[in-house]
Amino acid sequence: MNPGGKAVTGPGLVTVEHGSSLEVSCSYRPSYKLNSKYWCRKNSFSFCLTHIIQTDGSEVTVTRDRVSIRDNHTANSFTVTLSSVTPEDAGHYTCGVKRKLRRNPVHSIKVMVSAAVSNTTGDSTVSPLTSNPLCPRGCGQPPELCQLSVIHLLLLLSIKVPVALAVVCGAAWLRRRCRSHEQEEPQLLELRNSNPRVKRRGKNSTTHNRS
Repeated sequence: MNPGGKAVTGPGLVTVEHGSSLEVSCSYRPSYKLNSKYWCRKNSFSFCLTHIIQTDGSEVTVTRDRVSIRDNHTANSFTVTLSSVTPEDAGHYTCGVKRKLRRNPVHSIKVMVSAAVSNTTGDSTVSPLTSNPLCPRGCGQPPELCQLSVIHLLLLLSIKVPVALAVVCGAAWLRRRCRSHEQEEPQLLELRNSNPRVKRRGKNSTTHNRS
């Protein structure tokens, strides 16, 4: 009931899920009991030019397409119902009371439409098995098959890792041998070149003594 204060009151914000029904109630002063009540949507300039639906001053429910309005003279309130809400229904609306030769008392309401939340688990297209990183191809496979594939993967890793280490160690050993050969070759050449010089020096010394 709205015995005093604003002429028309109601919620400032209403949130409804996509596909469900919206129900908004606005209260008015008892003196407006026999006046027509209406529901309209504001345009971009925040004006309400065309009424979506309105009563004839009685408590008879009026329905137009997906929208209905019903006045309750005892509770001094009227209720607007919008069925099968879509995202396009979101926006700014006004519930008001029509008066003759005077400004209509109104109340502004913002309607927001949220995405529908599914409570059923059957809509999920992701299988729990696909979340296992060790079984990327286990979609829809029994747990036993997935376990076997994990065992095979571990066996392959246990074989490949030692082989890879052996290859790396062998390559490192070959590099060391090659480097050692490269260092020994210049030394051998120096020794070979130095031996004739030693012999020549020995011959020269012997001939000098004979003379």
